[in-house]
Amino acid sequence: MIPDRSSLIAVTEKLKRANISYSLGGSGLMLSLGLTDAVGDWDVMVEAPKEQVMNALQHDRVEEKISGDYPFGTKYKLVVHSGGPEVEIICGLSIHTDKGLCNLTASPSFTWNDIQVGSPEVWYVAYSLMNRSEKAGKLLAYLKEVGANQPFIQLLLKEPLPDEIMEEIRSLIET
Repeated sequence: MIPDRSSLIAVTEKLKRANISYSLGGSGLMLSLGLTDAVGDWDVMVEAPKEQVMNALQHDRVEEKISGDYPFGTKYKLVVHSGGPEVEIICGLSIHTDKGLCNLTASPSFTWNDIQVGSPEVWYVAYSLMNRSEKAGKLLAYLKEVGANQPFIQLLLKEPLPDEIMEEIRSLIET
């Protein structure tokens, strides 16, 4: 059973109307790939200024959450309170590694039920850096089975990733 998407759809429609690019990440991305059947909340990634996002959501109850606490370097996080799973808007998702700050793009990779979805490659890295090994493992297995999006792989190769994660990313390069 697909979780209630009404709050997600309402938020993404407002972002679209405001010309704000977004992508669904986290467990919503995994749901869209058939790798889970549950979401705790909807993670929506953006790269837009907070004022622009707040303006798009001016009629919603929005709360700013603390973000950017180590190891995260995220610019801001907003929670849109509504019925059903809440929507978290995350701007500039980035995570510190022992080699520097890894910036994780919010660029969409595909569309699922009229919702722009982020990159499984990016979320493999994000979950790996967050030590969420079960989710990272599911995404890595998925990418090895269906193939990886090479432009996203090339972006990730430029990031300061730990050696183990970098090796896995390199293993996804098509030859």
